[in-house]
Amino acid sequence: MRHARPKPSIMLAVVAVAAVAAPLIVSVGADDPSLVDRTKRIGNTAIEQVPLRELPAAVLDITSSGLDAVGVKLPEIDPNVFTLPDGLPDVTVPLPATPPSGSTTSPAPASSDPTPSNPSSAPTQTPTPSKTQTPSKTPPKTGPRPKTPGGSTPQATIPRLADGRTVGAAVTTIVRDKPLKMVAFTWDRPVDVDLVMRSRRADGGWTPWSVLEPALHGAVPSAGKPVGTEPVWVGDAREVQVAATDEGLAIPAAETQGGDLAQLGVGMAGEVVTKLVTTALSAVKATLISPDSILSLGSSLLTPLLGGPSVVARAQWGADESIRCSQPIYSPTVGGAIVHHTAGNNDYTAQQSVEIVRGIYAYHARTLNWCDIGYNVLVDKYGQVFEGAFGGLDRNVEGTHTGGFNKATVGLSLMGNLDQVPPTAAMISAASRFLRWRLGKAGLNAGGTAHLTAEYFSDSKFPAGARTQLPMIAGHRDYNNTSCPGVHGYSALNQIRAMSGAAPAAPAAPASP
Repeated sequence: MRHARPKPSIMLAVVAVAAVAAPLIVSVGADDPSLVDRTKRIGNTAIEQVPLRELPAAVLDITSSGLDAVGVKLPEIDPNVFTLPDGLPDVTVPLPATPPSGSTTSPAPASSDPTPSNPSSAPTQTPTPSKTQTPSKTPPKTGPRPKTPGGSTPQATIPRLADGRTVGAAVTTIVRDKPLKMVAFTWDRPVDVDLVMRSRRADGGWTPWSVLEPALHGAVPSAGKPVGTEPVWVGDAREVQVAATDEGLAIPAAETQGGDLAQLGVGMAGEVVTKLVTTALSAVKATLISPDSILSLGSSLLTPLLGGPSVVARAQWGADESIRCSQPIYSPTVGGAIVHHTAGNNDYTAQQSVEIVRGIYAYHARTLNWCDIGYNVLVDKYGQVFEGAFGGLDRNVEGTHTGGFNKATVGLSLMGNLDQVPPTAAMISAASRFLRWRLGKAGLNAGGTAHLTAEYFSDSKFPAGARTQLPMIAGHRDYNNTSCPGVHGYSALNQIRAMSGAAPAAPAAPASP
């Protein structure tokens, strides 16, 4: 996750650079980095934006689709509020006065005759904590359903319309005849929405639902400065589905008798869902990012840092410098390192890592109208280290990764969703090698304490002017209200500190006999 800092007003006119098959060199001397030996161009990253309201909708059962496993549920359902466009008689079906034990919905009060149900016994799961759950919201309550007196899990009741049709969650489907590669969602006016997405695998099955995380917490969208989710790598997938929710509630819908269109429940689900239908579907755009592929990386395409590890420099991964909109800002000193995760997908190849970095760069710089990648460096699960923000890895480039603490820090992002899986050994080793070199260059002890002064940021854990005392290598969540770098990424910080050169803890004194 990255967080913004004020952009300087100076605009930099630069030529577009391209990745090359021959070795590339990046100058990191006293002057601004200059790129040389550019012999092969990579095409610009294509970005397509489509409003959700223009995409086809489908209806999914909450339980069988797995939506309930990520905390998604339906609001109260009144079967008589839906219109019946298929010419069926308007038969009213009263709702039970007391919902059955284990019901997935909370019906409105009515008479004692129950609605017909289609039982399902699939249990729910507790969702992984996400940065989309801001402190002002109550996370959806999920978990094992209560047991009946006999010890068995009660069966769920699926809501139905007056004519017997089942009600599910409305989802938007995106289908293309070529690989989608990366998908994100943006909006340019205020809308309270949480998004979950899944993609179809080559074997026809679906990936688990992923909770999409915001690329910038606390930002107010505008026409010139949209807000969006972090982009997710879907690779060769040609179909994805996304569900818009608020407070865990999805948009209820049912198929028509012809099975073609979905009816969206507007007036029967309360203010939350009405806003989703009338505002979110109109404001949110699907952003499809298609970076060109590049030759697989080899030792000839790596740039060695003086006294440090080899990295994939910006020119080597194909950074188009013409889309940057500012000069780099340099801090006088570096006082600590902050570890993040990109919150994307964990299923990518070593060659696709280049495309992911290029896609993130184009999305941040062009779609969200930021100037550059906020991280100073990115590390993939194969141990490849990518140069991030422009300006030189051996210089104190001020990134845009941690609100209130972008000055005097190095932002390193682990590529993947580390709420879902632990970082690989190669990822931990490469991140540690880089931080050992970078902190050593600044004369800092990886096992020491970082003393940083907070600047104002709405999502910061510290007020402006506060002096922090946190580990030299800390997680994003130590400074801001977020779960970044994920539960598994945060657990790996002690190992990264130790491998970065931190002095081991003193052994405990032997117990007295």
